Parts: sequence; structure tokens; C-alpha cells
Amino acid sequence: MSRREIFKLEEVKRQLLYILGRSPDEFGLLPDTEGFVKIKELIQVLHEEGLSYVRKSHIDELIMWEGKELFETDEEGKRIKAKHQDWESDFITPPHIKEVPKILYTCVRKRAYPVVLEKGLFSNDNSYIILSDSEEMALRIGRRKSSELVLLEVRTHDAMNQGSSFFSFGRLYLSHWIPAQCIFGPPLESKKEKPIDKKKKKKKEEKEKIKEAFSAGTFFMTEKKKGGKEKKGKGKKKKSWKEEVRKLRKRKDPDFF
Repeated sequence: MSRREIFKLEEVKRQLLYILGRSPDEFGLLPDTEGFVKIKELIQVLHEEGLSYVRKSHIDELIMWEGKELFETDEEGKRIKAKHQDWESDFITPPHIKEVPKILYTCVRKRAYPVVLEKGLFSNDNSYIILSDSEEMALRIGRRKSSELVLLEVRTHDAMNQGSSFFSFGRLYLSHWIPAQCIFGPPLESKKEKPIDKKKKKKKEEKEKIKEAFSAGTFFMTEKKKGGKEKKGKGKKKKSWKEEVRKLRKRKDPDFF
């Protein structure tokens, strides 16, 4: 292993010891109940901190050669934690209402924004809605999931009065449910009209003209033979009016006479 590679691993190790062992909330990371964080999210944090060269292979190599006493991964190799942690999490007892900032921020995907304004925010059973008192941190966390975001403002005291609970984890705040009436954001964008296709528009107009031409008052031209005579249709010859009169006389129809 070259000196440069050793230096990189040492740099990664120092960062992981601080992020995972001392202050994950400072970087917008929320460990699970076992103290693990997703390696994918951890790499995103390292990139945000300027270590853009870090890949999962660096973490695997660090654990294999340097970090067996310092770090632990799960069986699938998708989560990691520091063996020594200086932080504690209490997601059972919510803080007093006075300890929760009146305004907190979180982000949602742009496509989900209309639904959130109508129905509020919900989390799964094993997860939380992560909020921050900093707009910058809320955006930082949101960008790890999507590039098209909407920043939301949450009125926490109103939400708590309606039954919502908040939990604190260092600089982060967590919740399972936030009512729609307590969520504020930018006005919804009006739906943009699709550009008119001139070719399709012209075809549609032509179809409408043809439809109008065959509506009430239309007639069909009969095919003519050479010389101007009409082409006789096949089938039984139609009776003339004289023959119809003769037929009625024979019947002695009273309505006729």
C-alpha cells in the first residue's frame, strides 16, 4: 500500500470516528436503534465534507486492515457503526413543548408536495420525519434523496396541540406525523399547458370538416356510366308510380278513392 493510500485511509478513519462516534446529528445522520447508519448515506456525508474520492471500497479496506477494533458492519455490509459512541438517543420520551423550537424545517420531493399540503407528513413505523432548526441542514439532508426539493416550514407548537409528538436527537428533531394545517411552503405551481402540435391540430380540423360535411343535409353522388347515364344498381327493379296506382285500384282501397 502506497503512502498516499495510507494517508487517505487515515483521513477517512478520523472522519468516521468523529461522525459515527461523537456527533452524527451534526452531519444530519440519524442512526437506527442499533446505532448503525447506512454506508451509502455516510459516503454522501464524506463527499459533502470534501472527501469526494471516498468509495465503499475505501471503507471496506479500512475495516479490513485498520478498523476491526473501531468499526462494525452488519452482515450484509450495508450499515456501519462505531464501536465506541459518545452520544445517546432517547426516542421514547419526547421533550417538553418549550424545548422544541417553534419553527422547524424539512424537505420533501417536489412531486410529493401537493399531497403533503393536503394530507400532511407521515413516516413508516421504523423511521422518522427528520427536521432541523436550520434551513441549510434541512436542504442538506433532503439533497441526499432528491435534487428536486421543496423546503417546508413546520409550526411545531400548533402540531403538538393537534397531537403530534417530537423527539430530539442532538441538533435534529424527529416526528412520526405532522398535520397538514401546520405545514407551510411556497405556492403550488400551475400546471403548464402542453405546446400545441400544429400538424395534429391541422389533422383534427380536417376531420371536423369531414364530419360536418356528412351531417344533416348531405347526399351522395351516384356513379354514372359513360355518356352521362347513371349506373343501374343490381337487384329487383323498383315499381313505377303507375303500377302502384293499378295495384290500389284492383284492391279498391277506400282511402284512395
